[in-house]
Amino acid sequence: MLRLSFKKDNPVDFFGFGSKPVIRWIKGDGLDDEVTRAAIAHATRLFGEEVDYCLLTQGISSERARSVLSWAAQPVEWREISASDNKLLSKKLFEAGCLEENFGYWWKWFPERVRPGAPEWILDGDMVITKKPKWFESWKYGVDQLRVSQTNEIAGVDKIYGRYESLVDVKLRLYSGLISLPPNLGYMKKFNQIFKTIPLQVPHNGKVDMCEQGVVAAAFQDLNPVPIPLHEFPFGRAFEANLDFGGEAPNSSYWGKHFGHAFRMRNEHFHRSLDSGEIDSLKDPTPLQKSRWLSGGKGQWGVAGWGISEESLEIVLQAIGDFSGKEILEIGTSRGRFALLLTELGGVVTTVDNFDRGARKNLQGLNIKVVTSSGYKYLKENSLLFDTVVVDLHGNSDKTWEMLWPQIAKSLKSGGKVIINNIYLERIDNWKEETGVRKLAERLKASSAWQVNIFEDPVPGLLVLVKK
Repeated sequence: MLRLSFKKDNPVDFFGFGSKPVIRWIKGDGLDDEVTRAAIAHATRLFGEEVDYCLLTQGISSERARSVLSWAAQPVEWREISASDNKLLSKKLFEAGCLEENFGYWWKWFPERVRPGAPEWILDGDMVITKKPKWFESWKYGVDQLRVSQTNEIAGVDKIYGRYESLVDVKLRLYSGLISLPPNLGYMKKFNQIFKTIPLQVPHNGKVDMCEQGVVAAAFQDLNPVPIPLHEFPFGRAFEANLDFGGEAPNSSYWGKHFGHAFRMRNEHFHRSLDSGEIDSLKDPTPLQKSRWLSGGKGQWGVAGWGISEESLEIVLQAIGDFSGKEILEIGTSRGRFALLLTELGGVVTTVDNFDRGARKNLQGLNIKVVTSSGYKYLKENSLLFDTVVVDLHGNSDKTWEMLWPQIAKSLKSGGKVIINNIYLERIDNWKEETGVRKLAERLKASSAWQVNIFEDPVPGLLVLVKK
């Protein structure tokens, strides 16, 4: 078994250093946005917090990516990929005269792993998991072996494996649809060995040539995989009337469907599954629902990835009231959920954090000013006035708020609101010294300049201030 060596060359990559199992999809510029959207919707409801989720995109706009993610019920990591995400594979493709815009099928392997030390599923964007497989628990706890999906014999090896057919055990009928990886298993060394044995033909076009399937099959067959047969994960090809169970009679024991060719044409198999309720959907999601993919989760990005709870978010939205055209400052951006939500509701948002936890990428293309700075420094250096200031900090010491509060107060319009998370964070174990917000509230209660409202539940509580 090959082992993947992963160096910590990007300290910002909280997600990559997580230990929870992860499901990842690849989405390119095809017609299957609706399938990937439903796949993520169903998986996030089926598996909940048991796993983490990742969407890799290439060649689509940030607006399209956010739309694909808009049905998610759990946090999802979104990454735009490029040739730099798998330097070895890029080198081989460039040597074969393949332009980056023609990488095509190869994009599925960028990067090699999104979370090297954890179990990982790699799926096409047109694959939907409908149930948990029998071996899910073994995979989740990292004790399962490599599994690779199978195709059928009808397809013909000459159409599947390209010039690498001679290296492939065609009886296994492996194909790249779903790869179930145990922790730390790498495969790029195998890819490289295959390229050395039979180099890619020059010129190569990954959008047209089928060599990717041959390289994948030859690489993974040497790693002792357990095949995933079609009767467990059938093909629902757009140009075929029936599901393909690999020669077996149709049955209900499958745990997923591969809606083949959905990236080229409408797939009726998918729409029947969606309309019947077999696959989850979220018609006309609210702004709160559309932003769930940016929620903080349970620390898979590290403590720095946490965000305000949804129950608290609803209180904040009620406290702000009318958003349309209002100038809103958010301090403590996290992954950008609150900024996205406020913008959807018509606010003019500036979001500030002393560390970029992905917000700039997640919010690109939107009319949101993303600033990497401490809230104190930003307010001290700017003489801007806001209708509302929302603060969600990870450090709420007395000293922090003694410094920050005067800057917030001078930056608020008359009648404006300040909403602060974590007033009672000290009630949570390990956060006993986080008393700054509570003490601020106690001081302002004695002031005639402020209306003070406290929401104790849910912990850690919210402080809502109105400037008289």
